[in-house]
Amino acid sequence: MDLFTKFLEYEKELTELKLNTIKRFLREESKPKKRTSKIKIVENILNYSGKPLHVTEIIELAKKDYDTELERDSIVSIIIKKMNKGQKFIRTAPNTFSIKK
Repeated sequence: MDLFTKFLEYEKELTELKLNTIKRFLREESKPKKRTSKIKIVENILNYSGKPLHVTEIIELAKKDYDTELERDSIVSIIIKKMNKGQKFIRTAPNTFSIKK
């Protein structure tokens, strides 16, 4: 190997190391923030609205405000489980819920 080829290999390795360092820093900066649970999203929406909301409205607001897709059956199931335990939620009409005061 001549001197120039060795130099090119050295530069290649150095550049790859720099690129790996840059990628690592970019990954650290782009780490997602702490996730919010689906039930916490529902609770926040109901608290903010201050009134009972139908599950369809909750799903629409979750999409708009949290950019999160909530599944209707899943959310209703979670809310009902919390209601049965006497926690946080009350049903005001079919598939319409509010925060327990």
